Amino acid sequence: MGQSRAEEHLLVARARIGDARAFEALVFQYTPRLRWFATKLGLSTTTADDVVQESWLAAWSGLARLRDVRQFRSWLYGTARNKCLQQISRERQTCMLNCELAAEEPDDAWFDQYLPYIGAALENLPPIHSEILALRFLEGMTYQELAEVVQANEGTIKSRLHHAKRALRKELEVLANEGSRTT
Repeated sequence: MGQSRAEEHLLVARARIGDARAFEALVFQYTPRLRWFATKLGLSTTTADDVVQESWLAAWSGLARLRDVRQFRSWLYGTARNKCLQQISRERQTCMLNCELAAEEPDDAWFDQYLPYIGAALENLPPIHSEILALRFLEGMTYQELAEVVQANEGTIKSRLHHAKRALRKELEVLANEGSRTT
């Protein structure tokens, strides 16, 4: 860090009024330190890079609201910390959802029991559920591909898939019970 606090404050003041070069100098100065900070909060290096970039985007758009240039460093680290915590929360939710989905995978006996009813069950589901199930299991799309098709993020896709599986399971049980009564 080859500059004084006064020089840094001048860069912040210039960046606040839209000087892209001053902002670039701040980015150059703080990015390695923010990346290190993000990894110490538990993010992988790749994810830390993404979060640092999000932090800089937030900093650029919010810099004009910073009242005191002397508070830049703590404000920037606070922004980065919030972005890191949001990412950690998203990762935990995804992990919990993945664990729930894995626990819900049916075994072969369950599948064999309900196989004759799958077509009818899919027709009885709301379109949002039948769409996601058809794309995932009939077309074999990845979560990323599903997200692109339905224009939602991967977390939303996983959630929709989870709810669609539950709805399908309920519908299959209803149809199987009705089928066993008629035989």
